[in-house]
Amino acid sequence: MMKVRTLTVGMLALGLLVGVAGMAQVTQGSVAQFTVPTLIRLSLSTSTIDFGALTEADYDAGQKQVLSAQGVQIWSNRNWILNVAADTATWTGPWAKPSTDLLFRAATSDGRVSSYASTFTGLTTGATQVAAGTRGGNIQLSMDFEVLVSWENDPAGDYRLGFTYTLTAP
Repeated sequence: MMKVRTLTVGMLALGLLVGVAGMAQVTQGSVAQFTVPTLIRLSLSTSTIDFGALTEADYDAGQKQVLSAQGVQIWSNRNWILNVAADTATWTGPWAKPSTDLLFRAATSDGRVSSYASTFTGLTTGATQVAAGTRGGNIQLSMDFEVLVSWENDPAGDYRLGFTYTLTAP
């Protein structure tokens, strides 16, 4: 019985050696890759800042403010800068009111915003920085606006001034 078991075990071992020796194997590595371009997105909660009909009290105060008038949302996969500029140097209306009579400021509690214009600044046709920050999605800014008015300079009528935000990821 011992010879049969030895013979069987020996034949099994020989079969395994012949099987392994007869196997062929080839391997080749692979790589997964993709390119991430600079991606930025800017969204505004409204495109119209409406001061409504001004009152005597607004004229007496020399200004009217609209707080939290516009929400700005930013998505960027790089550090970013948000600028704003008036489309023209003067408002349309009965008087060539200077664009600098429209002032803005930003507010945020988002830690990804490294700097922002926290004091009122007049709009010019040159780019003025609103905010800057680090990459991220759904970064929130709240924009306040103020229009300067005077009894002497602002005759009755409708006034309009376009302005444009520009988001860049330098």
